[in-house]
Amino acid sequence: MELSSIDEEQMNFICLYSDNEIEDLKTHLYEINNSFNFHTNIQSCIKFIELIKNEKILLVTSDLYIPQILLHVDIFHEVNFLYIYDSNKDQYKYIFHENLNIVGIYAEISLLILSIQEQIISINKQFYQWAFFNEENYLKRDLSKQANDFLWIHLFHRVITQSPRDKQAKQQSIDCVRLYLKENFEKEYQSNDALYCYRKNSSLQKMINKALQTKDIDQLYHLRYFLSDLSECLSREHQKIVESGEENFVFSQEMKLSKNEFNYLKEKQGKLLSIKGFLFLNSLSKNITTEFIENKDLINVVLQIECNLKEMGNNHVFIDLTRLNEKEEVLFDLNTTFKLESIHQDKQIWLIKMIATNDGESIIEKYIEDTHRQIENVSISIIFGKLMCDMNEWNQSQKYLEFLMNDLSSNHEDLAWIEHSMGQVHHWKGEWTEARIFYDRAYDRMMKTDPMRIKDSALVLTNIGKILHLQGNYEESYEFHQKALTIIKQYYSPNHASVANSLENIARIHRRRLKHDEALVVLQEALKIREEYYNVYHVDIAMNLNQIGITLLYQGNHNEVLNYLNRAMSIYEKYYQSDHIYMVETLQTIAYLLYEQEKFDESFNIYQRILKTTRKLYPSGHSIIAEILHGIASIRNEQGMYDESLELYQQAVTMLMNYYSPAHLNIVCFLIDIGDIQLNEKMNYEKAFEVYQQALTMLETYYPSYSSHIANCINHIGNVKEAHDQYNEALDYYNRALKLQEDYFSSDHIELISTINNIAQIFYIQDNYDDSLVFYKRALKIRQNKYPSDHISISYSFINIAEVLKEKNNFDEAIQFRQKALEIQKKYFPSGHSSMIDTLESIGDIYKDQNKTSEALDYYKQALEIGTNLYSLNNNKHIAINFRSIGNTLYALNKYDDAFEAFEKALLIEKEQNMSDNINIGITLNSIGNVLYSQNKLDQALEFYQQSLTFSEQFDSLNYKYVSITLWNIGNALLAQEKYTEAFSYQQKSLNMRETYDPLNYTQIASNFNSMGTIKYNDGKYDEALIHYQKALTIYENYCSSRPQDMIVCLSNIIMTLDNSGKSEETLNYRQQILAIQEKHPKSYKDIVSSLINIGHTKSSQAKLDDAIDYYSQAIVLLKEFDPTDHIQIAILFFWIATIRNDQRSFDRTIECLEQCLKIREASLSPGEEDITLILSCLSETQQARNQYQLSLTYEMKLFLIREKNLSPNHQNIAQSLSNIGKCYEHLNQLKMALEYYKRALSIYVQHPLNSTEQGILKDNIHRLSTVLNNLEIQ
Repeated sequence: MELSSIDEEQMNFICLYSDNEIEDLKTHLYEINNSFNFHTNIQSCIKFIELIKNEKILLVTSDLYIPQILLHVDIFHEVNFLYIYDSNKDQYKYIFHENLNIVGIYAEISLLILSIQEQIISINKQFYQWAFFNEENYLKRDLSKQANDFLWIHLFHRVITQSPRDKQAKQQSIDCVRLYLKENFEKEYQSNDALYCYRKNSSLQKMINKALQTKDIDQLYHLRYFLSDLSECLSREHQKIVESGEENFVFSQEMKLSKNEFNYLKEKQGKLLSIKGFLFLNSLSKNITTEFIENKDLINVVLQIECNLKEMGNNHVFIDLTRLNEKEEVLFDLNTTFKLESIHQDKQIWLIKMIATNDGESIIEKYIEDTHRQIENVSISIIFGKLMCDMNEWNQSQKYLEFLMNDLSSNHEDLAWIEHSMGQVHHWKGEWTEARIFYDRAYDRMMKTDPMRIKDSALVLTNIGKILHLQGNYEESYEFHQKALTIIKQYYSPNHASVANSLENIARIHRRRLKHDEALVVLQEALKIREEYYNVYHVDIAMNLNQIGITLLYQGNHNEVLNYLNRAMSIYEKYYQSDHIYMVETLQTIAYLLYEQEKFDESFNIYQRILKTTRKLYPSGHSIIAEILHGIASIRNEQGMYDESLELYQQAVTMLMNYYSPAHLNIVCFLIDIGDIQLNEKMNYEKAFEVYQQALTMLETYYPSYSSHIANCINHIGNVKEAHDQYNEALDYYNRALKLQEDYFSSDHIELISTINNIAQIFYIQDNYDDSLVFYKRALKIRQNKYPSDHISISYSFINIAEVLKEKNNFDEAIQFRQKALEIQKKYFPSGHSSMIDTLESIGDIYKDQNKTSEALDYYKQALEIGTNLYSLNNNKHIAINFRSIGNTLYALNKYDDAFEAFEKALLIEKEQNMSDNINIGITLNSIGNVLYSQNKLDQALEFYQQSLTFSEQFDSLNYKYVSITLWNIGNALLAQEKYTEAFSYQQKSLNMRETYDPLNYTQIASNFNSMGTIKYNDGKYDEALIHYQKALTIYENYCSSRPQDMIVCLSNIIMTLDNSGKSEETLNYRQQILAIQEKHPKSYKDIVSSLINIGHTKSSQAKLDDAIDYYSQAIVLLKEFDPTDHIQIAILFFWIATIRNDQRSFDRTIECLEQCLKIREASLSPGEEDITLILSCLSETQQARNQYQLSLTYEMKLFLIREKNLSPNHQNIAQSLSNIGKCYEHLNQLKMALEYYKRALSIYVQHPLNSTEQGILKDNIHRLSTVLNNLEIQ
């Protein structure tokens, strides 16, 4: 092969774009390649593509053409590289279309051009002539899994030189080269002629070298006889050079390289390399580049090769053809190895210096030896097929093995291994049924030999186990792996690599059983064996590390995972190109880790990268492509792109259903994710239930022993019931799941956590906080026993416990738990995470509930700051959610303007996303409507409610829950506008929707009846109001016992209506119901106190005075226990009791209550307060009723002094006090004193003409006492 251009595949560059923009695009695309074909009509583009045969196609088009392209997907499927430019975000779903090879979608021309240039460079590398080898520690490390062009060239050379030289092989070679040679070639050809034929025929040279460069195994296999002859001729001629005694040779060749290839070589200085073909140097060759791009950017170089015969050894052959003719020519054999010594510039010319070495032979010997350590006595021919398989060149390997199989006799010793290798090829291609057929044939052949090849059969059994695993038949797979392991232990030492291989396979089945602890132990054991066996590093170690990483991920040990995965990748990079399937698998794990860490953009980029790779390796619809689409769907879900996420999940499930048998565990997992979107994002409960039930049926039918998976599915069905407010049914599902898990694992196994938390959540919703706390603490204990104290999952238990404590009003303790959780999360997610946002918001919630506004907002803002740093401001649901949380808090604090601003920011972010992806837009519009409603801006509120309704009907019409809520809100706004008929109509619509589409959602239906009652109440139609309130109450009593607060509201409405309709006597039963609920579900002592007081009032109005006193007294006891500082209420209650005692003529008890009341008020009020004067007045009156005028005088004098101090001298109240004091003195028979006080009182009253009655009484008293005193004086 001359170092010049080869007859490579042609690349066709096409641009399909609109007339008005194509000219501008031409300028940019011509900079890349001036052979672009431009089309503005899709039909002309199709015709052009149909003319292209066996050549690559690169197409640049606009998103406007995508719908038309999809109509002709059979044509455009042939496009190898499809670029979409100037797209809108709605088109991003097309990037994952399984029948289109879309490289990317670009909104900026610079990014488009850069991507095309990178793609061309990547393609060109496939046609570089150099095959490098990373020789680092190659003598110390195991090379059996090494796979690259360097090994391929050397091993192929071995294969052709050792292949049978029979008539069939000779005839195949003659048939292959006859087109390039003279007519009588077949009759005259002798093996000695091979060198002459090759040297004299440039077309034959090109054909052979192209086949070698592209590794065209079909052509090369048929050429094997001729190539063997050529190599033999070279060897003989080389021997003549050796015999000449000359040892040192230097050959030079002028040539041109593209900048990309030149830079590629500069990066490889110091590395070993071979040439992909027979290296033919001659001074007359035309030196042109080997790339697709226009030959305008070339570098002049001189290639200098030094050969020392002693260092080269006998296995590396070159001949100096100058000896044979007048031309200066040198030809090197295929397996010649060089070291790229240096590249440096000398007088404007770059000198590339290479030295021929014998390292290639050492490397290939080491490779074969290491392979034989794994599979003893396997032939070079079989190893070559294995190498191609390891290089992901499965089709080439299959062709080669088929040739071998057809050419070998039926009893050849290699046939079993060939069949096994064929099984491996189909295995890698995802053709598992075909793979199993070949594995079975190989196993049967091994068992039928005499003696039976038991030792060899272990590898076949292992691969059958792998096939069964891939097909989802895990228990049968386990049996095969155990059988293989038994044989391996019989024939190999305990620390042999084959033992580790079996252990890894068994560990993977443990993981499918969700027994991650067992899996991790076995994987660690396998890793230990491999690290000791391979000494340095090996692909199997990397695979082991990846499996450990996956297991740790499932266990939630994210911090440990990356170390394992990075170690795995560093090993792979020493063995393979970046597009190898093993690297794809580890990158898939890394992408999932990044997803878990909420680094969505990084995760998405990796998934997108490996999707392109897998589409090159596998046919559309392969299971690994489905898995990658599933990963991307999960990212889209977290980014709030629910429609795209759901579409990708559905696409992935369809692929798996077409690929697998009727059921597979992966299908179950994907279905559950679809159900989660339907449940949590689309709120389509019926669809979610249907999908979960489908998954459960699969599990119970095909995986009946996989109780943990079944329990997980049952948990999801329970989630649907919980969302439906069917809490008792949900609890039944959760308990059923828990029983399955406890039987499958143990009562304290980590896999029980989610179920235990689900049960705790139901108790929490039902206000059964004590039981909720018991289960949450059980979950915490399990986690603490399993993980270190700073493990992230422990923080989640702290948060759950804190939520319950908050509801129990243990605010300080709740904050402590959440602060502990936050500290763990900060350590675990140093760059931030949504869990930190949730924790900060929840701390803010506690402060909000305590009316500590500034503290609450501070935590909400911290959460917002993290969200802003983590996510794109205009394209992430988490930030929008955070703004909504801030808005809700400000709304609860009556800061309506600030709340409005926060909701507007949330709405702005949500509108940046696809409207159909973000059902939260409707929720945010509703929230804005609520703010305006609270500000009494009813017209504006109605406008936003109507926008929300329109949005829901257009983009989320199946989400009857939110549509019914919007109708309910509109009804409330119309009620506030006193538009009772319209308001009632909207409430009726909301009710009808709920009764039709969500008939089991009793809570919401009851709320409709309650609102309808309120409308009728405000319209003065009390009887109709009572009918609707009673309907609501009946639902609450029968179906919603877990909604005590709603029941209290309904009962209060009934009481209010009865009061206003003159039926107050009927309210007592309802008030007592409220009290019973509050005592059973104590939310606040204040509520209970209020109910006790109200019942006391009702009893008092019914003249059941002792009962009234009893309820007032219970209220006092509660107040003294929970809030002894509430002086006003306690004093008022004592006053009411005193009033009743006074009415009962129980004056002693009246005095006791009034004294208690006075004591409390004097401690909390200044002496001049009106309450104190009232109590003193009542005490005075009560003492007078007891005829205790001396005691009465004491109170009156105290009251007088207070009034005299705080009131004007002529105030009527002073006159009243003076009059009362006079009365006391009169009854104490101190008439002169009495007369004096009466006169002083009258002197004030006369200044207030309206008090004529008091003046008359005083005048009579004065006249009467004056007469008595005069009579006494006379006497």
